Amino acid sequence: MYLKKNLLYKPAMKILYSFLVIPVFFSLLIVSSCRKDFSLDEINKLKTDSLHFEGSVAIPLVNTELTLGNFIPANDSSLWVEVDENEMVHLRMYIDDLIIMQMNQIFTTVTYPAVSGILIPADTAAMQSDTSRMKVYSKMLSGKLFFKSPKITFIIDNDIPVLTFFKMDTLTFHDADLNAISHTGHTEYVIGAPTIQGNTVQTDIVIDTVEMPILSQVFSPVPKFVSFYLSMGNHSIQNLPFDVTGNEQMLIDVDIDLPLHARLDTILMSDTSDFNLSGDTYEEIKSATLRIKFMNGFPIEAFSQIYFADTTETGEIGEYIDSVFTDLDDPYIYEDGWRMESAETNSLGIVTLPHESRVEVFLDQARLTNLRERNASKIIIVGKLNTWLSQTGFFIKILGSYKMGIKIAVKADFETSTN
Repeated sequence: MYLKKNLLYKPAMKILYSFLVIPVFFSLLIVSSCRKDFSLDEINKLKTDSLHFEGSVAIPLVNTELTLGNFIPANDSSLWVEVDENEMVHLRMYIDDLIIMQMNQIFTTVTYPAVSGILIPADTAAMQSDTSRMKVYSKMLSGKLFFKSPKITFIIDNDIPVLTFFKMDTLTFHDADLNAISHTGHTEYVIGAPTIQGNTVQTDIVIDTVEMPILSQVFSPVPKFVSFYLSMGNHSIQNLPFDVTGNEQMLIDVDIDLPLHARLDTILMSDTSDFNLSGDTYEEIKSATLRIKFMNGFPIEAFSQIYFADTTETGEIGEYIDSVFTDLDDPYIYEDGWRMESAETNSLGIVTLPHESRVEVFLDQARLTNLRERNASKIIIVGKLNTWLSQTGFFIKILGSYKMGIKIAVKADFETSTN
């Protein structure tokens, strides 16, 4: 007998388990029958080995949102994300006591302790910061970022009673292979000095694109580590205003502020979900259709690709097995994946309406078999942002509310018999 009916039947439920190992989502599967009003008890009483079922079932897989702020974990970086009162996203880094210089390290020709009134000759000292302390999280921040208005502020607390110059000789960026790219500065700044013993004078030195025009480009490619080579000293003889021990210090903090009013070049965001095709009844699934909905909330064109991957013995993502968007004849599919148009913006460049894209991708049994035989266990969603393809301008403002939303559901078509 050939049965098609609105009935919940064990083989169909096995298909759900074998396809995605998801708990029972449905109380009915759509099938039809050559007779009316079968109940579960009646099905179980049938004495036949020729029952045949076919149909389809839809199951949600992924519902996620990608934002730039989610990809700078505090435990893996000196950077953190800050959103200002205008919702502008800033990448921030603040390092206490980046460099500590004692008076006897800068003015080395003086005999310590030294008494008030002696002459302090001209002298200079230099020191490099500890590179490992200024770590940039590079897993997400691959690609290139060009900031329109970056700012580096040195906060100097000085106990040394001599007017001293400060110069950022070199700003160095180190990539993942520890290759160094350096940018040289030549401007000297005056550090305030105390005139009363026990006092500390604070001097803030701000280096921005006015002071260093190349600063908007020096963070591209995004480095893994940042370091400074700084020099301090004086150019003329000075009178010592009070007694010193030589242990008086100059403490230098650094505050890096990178507002995301930036040009983005292939900045990656990603998310991972579990996926499983194991099970004895896998072959009963004849094909599947992925139904995908994208919501691009960024004021630039974006791309997204969806990958299937296996896992290593330690549970990490292993090899990529297949990707969803492969048909380059489709006008919306590029080598980087599915192209999403920019969200709508107002005259200030602020997003007013996200752009929605809907797409269906058919997976035949050959592709499904390949995924199963190669132990596909993860779905990886990768979003790419590129302002160079955008029509909204060279630099864009990234707000904390901007998101790329992705929803994926699968419609599995199955066919099975009780024998």
